[in-house]
Amino acid sequence: MGHVHGHHEPLLQAKYPPQAALVVSVLLVVCALLVRRRFGTTTTLSTAREQLLSKLPSPPRRLPIIGHLHLIGSLPHVSLRDLAARHGRHGLMLLHLGAVPTLVVSSPSAAQAVLRTQDHIFASRAYSPATDILFYGSTGIAFSPYGQHWRQVKKIVTTHLLTNKKVRSYRHAREHEVMFEAGTDTSFIVLEYAMAHLMQTPCLMNKLQTEAVIKETLRLHMPAPLLLPHLSMADCNIEGYTIPSGTRAIVNSWALARDPSYWENANEFMPERFMEGGSAAAMDNKGNDFQYLPFGAGRRMCPGINFASSTIEVMLVNLVYHFNWELPVELSKKGIDMTELFGVTVRRMEKLLLVPIAPQD
Repeated sequence: MGHVHGHHEPLLQAKYPPQAALVVSVLLVVCALLVRRRFGTTTTLSTAREQLLSKLPSPPRRLPIIGHLHLIGSLPHVSLRDLAARHGRHGLMLLHLGAVPTLVVSSPSAAQAVLRTQDHIFASRAYSPATDILFYGSTGIAFSPYGQHWRQVKKIVTTHLLTNKKVRSYRHAREHEVMFEAGTDTSFIVLEYAMAHLMQTPCLMNKLQTEAVIKETLRLHMPAPLLLPHLSMADCNIEGYTIPSGTRAIVNSWALARDPSYWENANEFMPERFMEGGSAAAMDNKGNDFQYLPFGAGRRMCPGINFASSTIEVMLVNLVYHFNWELPVELSKKGIDMTELFGVTVRRMEKLLLVPIAPQD
């Protein structure tokens, strides 16, 4: 054994001379300094960001890994409204959805700050692998981050495809094709809710005010009750709080549209509020009234607002004008169930079943 050790020791010394050990030590020190410089700055920035976020109102019981996800029920827009009522201040509340801090906006003034006053800061979208897979690398107008590509896409859509003039020119074709298109469009959800409410209040069907009915249906039943998340591109001030760069913000437009502070009988279907002389007669759905945002507001407002409004109007008028409607016998006894089901969009849990009857000449 002694002979073996004596044989290998010189080999080790010859392979790794003292100078090599010194060089390795110096390289390790340099690498350590570079790592500290690189990640030490990141840690400092992260700590500063966490300090700013910690000043925002937030629910207790934040759990490791999942954050506040356990507080979100089967209808997220309802859960967020209830959480904001208990834990929010000035219409703002911070939730940690997993590891992602998310600012939930639930008041018109806070929504105006995000979507108009600081619109240039909150104009981007957060990266998501899911949207990359489902929406062609997030290159569409809805999910594309703010930049030159998004501006070009928006210009094409709003200037050449969905202007008022273009939408009007499609009207004749829509009258023939719209019922087919509705089956794959969120417009069908609004139409179904509108018909359900009209069946509950037949007197409104006899004196149909289409625009008011559509507006009231959108107020109560937005297909997308939570606006798509916005991403802040710089630090900014919202309602007295400093919101750091890189924060996601979700506007709960459903909560705004049902807030009893701004809407009389907020949970009741009352199209007359949008008619002449009504409390909301002057409101439109173009993002100018921040208690009513069915299509959002600001730079990232839904560009299909004209097309959707016109499509729903054509469908509703044709259904009511050409047919009388009755509930099936089994439904007439128990009434129409308006329970919601949350998914990519929010729709009725039960499909609406109606019996069309040709009007008598």
